[in-house]
Amino acid sequence: MQRSMKATTKNTELNASLKISKKSNTWWHLYSRLNKKYVYRMPNYLRFLVSENCLDFPLVVQIQTQSFCNGRCSICPYPVVSRKLSQGAMDDELFSKIARELASEPLFSNLILHLHNEPLLDAKIFERVRYLKSISKGKNCNFVTNGVLLDKFSLTEIKESNIDRLTISLNAHSRETYESTNIGLDYDRVMSNIDRLISDKFLKQRLVLGFVLTQHNAAEIYQATQYWKRRGVKTRVLPIFSRGGLVKDFERLKPDGQYWGWPLVSAVWHQLVYKIPAIVGCHRPFSDMCILYNGDIILCCQDWNRSPVLGNVAKNSLKEIWNSDKMRQVRRLLWRRRYSEIDACKDCSIV
Repeated sequence: MQRSMKATTKNTELNASLKISKKSNTWWHLYSRLNKKYVYRMPNYLRFLVSENCLDFPLVVQIQTQSFCNGRCSICPYPVVSRKLSQGAMDDELFSKIARELASEPLFSNLILHLHNEPLLDAKIFERVRYLKSISKGKNCNFVTNGVLLDKFSLTEIKESNIDRLTISLNAHSRETYESTNIGLDYDRVMSNIDRLISDKFLKQRLVLGFVLTQHNAAEIYQATQYWKRRGVKTRVLPIFSRGGLVKDFERLKPDGQYWGWPLVSAVWHQLVYKIPAIVGCHRPFSDMCILYNGDIILCCQDWNRSPVLGNVAKNSLKEIWNSDKMRQVRRLLWRRRYSEIDACKDCSIV
């Protein structure tokens, strides 16, 4: 009996310790990601003030390995923009060239393999993740997907890619809200794919469910985050952005007033990533670089009109483009808050 009581006490203490550890790990993960951003940004801004050059290489790079999407979401301008802009896929040689440069740069930290697209339409997407992870040490690789096509890939293939974070953009808790927001996507298939990932301990740790907060889904986001928390799945809530002014009915989609249902980590993350850096203008072109399928470099991930084009990585290295005359000119305008003089920024809700 005494042994049994001791064992019970030990188990209780262990369970409590695991809960504390899990919370600590969440905050430590938040701290470590923010630490990289701020350790990079502070000397970066100082260098820009002195020389109008940034540090020698971006912290974050986004790549569009192909430009297509299988959804027509109400919070996204893809259905309209895709009809008026060129579309295509990145060839393997160009991707390898970019990946090798990323792997060789100590300042570079995070590769995001989505940009104005659905990344899982690239049948080689997890091969690309695995390649980057195999040639670089300490670099992160992740992407956001709508999750519909995850069942096209085996759990083994996903795991062996060693992806650091896989975010599924869910945006709803009820079927009705999901289908009116993520138009054209299969709710049951996505939920089945989530359950499949959760069944694997390794992938469950890397899974994040994303919610873009709108007037339409605000009433159920708190319920959704609590539900997934009980199932041991991380969530992230972000405000809706106008995507450079191209989201149809953006003003109608914005939530009314202050929303108090955000998970604390998401709320803190939003303040530290978006609000504080906004003091010096938009931070994205000072730390992030975005590459289209054809090698064109655009200003940021919100620039759905692809204007201005700042260079092409098929012709020049990322390092050369990063502090080019075109980049310096745009950063000068951003620093002085002359947003109306930049096509991508004049109607952007972030700035």
